[in-house]
Amino acid sequence: MNNLKNVLYLLTFVVVFSYISTPFLINDKQQVAISDEISYKVVKGDNLWNIGYKLNVDNISKFIFEVKKVNNLAESRLSVDQIIKIP
Repeated sequence: MNNLKNVLYLLTFVVVFSYISTPFLINDKQQVAISDEISYKVVKGDNLWNIGYKLNVDNISKFIFEVKKVNNLAESRLSVDQIIKIP
């Protein structure tokens, strides 16, 4: 009887621990996905079209749309030494 009681305690502990620790594991994976973005420092003469070409992007129009979206840019104008995120 005592052995069954210990098994039930152990099972309860495993279930509760799993329930509590699962959100932490999921959040770690999301942070890794977010950190996969590349930062790019704008140099003189750069524009989004040229940056897409330098990075060998297949669909430059989609690239420009995504970069503007990620960086909250209303227009395509870039400043020298500006750092932009490349998705």
